[in-house]
Amino acid sequence: MIGFDVGRSGVSICSTSRVQRDIDVRLLGGPAVSGPRAADVVPGGVKSRTLLTALALDAGSAVSTERLMDYLWEKEPPRSALKNLQLYASRLRRCLDTANAGFSRLLVHVGHGYRLDVPAEAVDVLCAGGLLRRGVTCLRQGDPCGAATALTAALGCWPVDGLVGLVPSGPATAVAALWRERRIAAVEHLATAKVALGAWEDAVDLLAPHASAHPTRESLQVLLMRALVHLGDRVGAIDVYHRLWRVLDADLGIRPGGEARAVFEGLLSNA
Repeated sequence: MIGFDVGRSGVSICSTSRVQRDIDVRLLGGPAVSGPRAADVVPGGVKSRTLLTALALDAGSAVSTERLMDYLWEKEPPRSALKNLQLYASRLRRCLDTANAGFSRLLVHVGHGYRLDVPAEAVDVLCAGGLLRRGVTCLRQGDPCGAATALTAALGCWPVDGLVGLVPSGPATAVAALWRERRIAAVEHLATAKVALGAWEDAVDLLAPHASAHPTRESLQVLLMRALVHLGDRVGAIDVYHRLWRVLDADLGIRPGGEARAVFEGLLSNA
């Protein structure tokens, strides 16, 4: 089960040893609930899965009916939206009870909304987000070792798929994009930590597939160029710049920014 544990470095990492809970809510890679009775119980229907996601992202806090309706319908909700929402909530309660008897009580109707009564550390994406914040803090404090520990743990419970299997509504699409961006940021921060630790080869291995998957993301390309330079692979670094130049020109009609150009020009001047 996912949780927070504080190791010797004081860094919170995903763990099963010290934090014992009965429920885990998985959102990354597709919504599901696990408990003592059953693991990876998937709510029936995309609406119920989206409802679980919307509630779990604000675990322990009430989410208004209006906000939930925005998540559940791509366009204007139907007249029956409130009754439909109650139906989806009922399905989600059945899912919770499948994971363990009595879990349905964790989904609480409060005023004009619902609350999922689980701690943030029971939700995988919130756990990953906390580790990302910890890693960034460590980097700012000059602790690349602590940053690498936290960020490695974050990516370990953060599949590339991210938030999937949701209604393609405005809020659901936006939150999925937000967490995709945060995962890429975690990769960049981890690479920065590895570079600071002198682990150039590890940084290249981490960055190369992500740089290929996101060819217009200049920050990734610059990090990869710098790591290759430290490894002594000038040719590889120049190739990364040329690829970036071609992709930006073809897709966006722009040239690489000042940081990428500075690294490239440094390579040329030291030729």
